[in-house]
Amino acid sequence: MLHVTLDLYGCNPALLADEAFLRGVLETYPERINMVKVGPAELRYIKTSNPLDDGYSGFAIIATSHVSLHAWAPYKMVNIDVFSCEEYSVEDVVAFACETFQTRDVEIHTICRATRSPRISAREQQHSRTTEALAHVVEERPIEKMPVL
Repeated sequence: MLHVTLDLYGCNPALLADEAFLRGVLETYPERINMVKVGPAELRYIKTSNPLDDGYSGFAIIATSHVSLHAWAPYKMVNIDVFSCEEYSVEDVVAFACETFQTRDVEIHTICRATRSPRISAREQQHSRTTEALAHVVEERPIEKMPVL
């Protein structure tokens, strides 16, 4: 289970203040990282006691956990979390975020979670079945001796 957190700085503030744009990011992010979204994205504008801290927060539930974001236009900053019990590409997560929010200034944190969990992901199960099937094929073939030169 992998949890990736991104803190992106120097983002285009107009994008961070655009509700339709941010909702679109949450709607498309799961597919871009080969995950299955199970419902519509949720996005809210949050007002605080400090107007500089006002901004959008949202998430998309995926079949294997979630994608979330918190955007603050005044700070030109967005925080993104991707958590899944299925494997995914950290590089794809980072590339999509940097491209989408028009920045290269990013902090990346990866956390391996539930390291003692007995749960095996579907991809790991498939890999295990494929490996076992190949092992049987190898076992059934006689080993040919190479001629000595």
